[in-house]
Amino acid sequence: MRKISLFLSILTLLLCSLGVWKLNSVITNHDRIKVALSLSEKNLKNLEVEIEEFSKEHAARFSRERRKNQDMEEQILNFSTEKTKLEITFSSKNSVINDLKASKEEKEKKILEMKVEIRANARKLASLKKKALDVEQEIPQIEKQIQEHEMQCENEKSRSIQVEETLSNYAQITTVLKEHQVRTLDALYSEKYERPWIEEGEMIQLRKFSLDLDKGLLGLPVGQEIGLEPGAFFSIAHLGELICKIRIKKAEQNRSVALIMPLFGNPRKLLELESFDLKHL
Repeated sequence: MRKISLFLSILTLLLCSLGVWKLNSVITNHDRIKVALSLSEKNLKNLEVEIEEFSKEHAARFSRERRKNQDMEEQILNFSTEKTKLEITFSSKNSVINDLKASKEEKEKKILEMKVEIRANARKLASLKKKALDVEQEIPQIEKQIQEHEMQCENEKSRSIQVEETLSNYAQITTVLKEHQVRTLDALYSEKYERPWIEEGEMIQLRKFSLDLDKGLLGLPVGQEIGLEPGAFFSIAHLGELICKIRIKKAEQNRSVALIMPLFGNPRKLLELESFDLKHL
């Protein structure tokens, strides 16, 4: 019985020791946990401070970024507005440039047309000047011919008066002479105006002619007095070289107009000549 009591005492003592050890272990763990909690609370406070500082810094940074974004948005808006203005200005300038190009091309075209017209007018003016010079050169000859005809008329009148005075008493002889004079004048007229003085194959040399290559016309200083008639064909040569062929278009006394036949010779050489040979074909 004593052994049981001793065993129980020892067991009780062991249980108490175990309880004390367990209690000490719990207290130790509690203290350790308390220290850990204290350290965690300290770390938490530090973390809260860091979070607060980070929040303040983040708020300031966010405010700066927002201001930057607002500035960038304003810049983008300004750039977009400026871009729109530049596009409108470019479109307007481009339209003006296109109009200027079209106007420039139109003016260049008009200038070219005016140059062509000026050249044509210059050629016409040169032709007219040449015709005027030819006419001016022909005037003294015409005046000389008129004076000669007037002198011939005066001589004929003087001769007629002398004949009438000499033969006033010879009416019959006078009548015969008058008839003879009429027949003689008729014969001279017929010989002068009806006989073709330039026969086929014959050739004469001419000067003081007029030329219009644009119209293909050649003015000759001779006409019906040498037998030139409309429709007659002639060749023009110089020093044996064929220059061209012509057909009489209009013939008057002492002048005529001829058409230059195409595809024969080189009519432009007439511009270099002062005289040529006219041959009846």
